[in-house]
Amino acid sequence: MISQRAKYALHALIALASARSPLSTSEIAESEQIPSPFLEQILMQLKHHGILTSKRGRFGGYDLLLPAEGITLRAHLADH
Repeated sequence: MISQRAKYALHALIALASARSPLSTSEIAESEQIPSPFLEQILMQLKHHGILTSKRGRFGGYDLLLPAEGITLRAHLADH
């Protein structure tokens, strides 16, 4: 069984893979209907594990650090 946190992480990753530019936490939270404070924790964890990058400022936000094709649930769950 997959946790709610994992489901939210997958939804956020799909949104980022579909985006043409970095997305803010609020943009992802709104489009994926994820509580923003909870999403921020998830995104920080994904960044810590080398899956995402973030940039501050007007055109900042979160973006995939790896190509979408290189991110697998199996590989990243096995690390934890």
